[in-house]
Amino acid sequence: MFLGIVCISISAYFVKKANVNGISVSFYRVCFATLIILPFYFQVKNKNMSMKSICLSLLGGVFFAFELIFWNTAVIISNTTFPTLIVNLSSVWVGIGAMFLFREKLNRFHWAGNMIAILGVAVIIGINNIVHMKIDTGFLFSIIASIFLALYILSVKEVRQKNSTIQVVFFTFLGGTITLLICCIATGSALYGFSLPSWVYLLCLGLITQVGGYFSINYALGYIDSSTVSILTLLQPILTAVFAVIVLGEAFTVHHIIGGCLVLGGLVIALLFKDNGNIVKSIIKK
Repeated sequence: MFLGIVCISISAYFVKKANVNGISVSFYRVCFATLIILPFYFQVKNKNMSMKSICLSLLGGVFFAFELIFWNTAVIISNTTFPTLIVNLSSVWVGIGAMFLFREKLNRFHWAGNMIAILGVAVIIGINNIVHMKIDTGFLFSIIASIFLALYILSVKEVRQKNSTIQVVFFTFLGGTITLLICCIATGSALYGFSLPSWVYLLCLGLITQVGGYFSINYALGYIDSSTVSILTLLQPILTAVFAVIVLGEAFTVHHIIGGCLVLGGLVIALLFKDNGNIVKSIIKK
């Protein structure tokens, strides 16, 4: 589980070092991952998967593709840490979507945690900048990315419960690859002519981040409850920040640190007190 989080945490570094635009980076990240898992899919393809599940997985891939486009672009034009942090706001949008789509009931602690997280984002951006509508493009793209990530999670929520991980991931990646290829062609984004180091970083994104990272987390879901996994994944922006300071030399102001702590604290509260605090009770019993 921790290995998977580390793999995802360094994805922003690969995006920065690839020196390729956000759409092209997104395409090769998912394309390479699709090719890597293709042999594994053929081993389980005989298991029944309904057309509805396939279509929802492909739709999830479309949402995931746009999440990557906005997140990668945010990383390229700003820094590595804050887009990684803000995209975790997807849990806020997932909660709202689940309430309307699946009639899930969320308690006051969940909403209080979400409000604290949103306050943290406001602190990072700067209250004065919000009042004067001077929001950095990188932050705006990060928030849009979090919405698309939430749409992806909601679209495959029930599909993942009825089908194998390999099946769902394959069709999600396939849908993402097709969508991103269309976006590359439509926007004239380069698909070739990159330097050798760029190709190496793109391959690392597909192999280490997309396959290694996300498969490790999906594997962990078979042994650890999903809520605990969700909390552990909040280590990702922390590890990304540490990596950014040590390797990339990025610096943070006091209000950035305070805002980041508020975001993480709010999300932890929302997750811990979900289902009337059953997670807290189970942790105490252990």
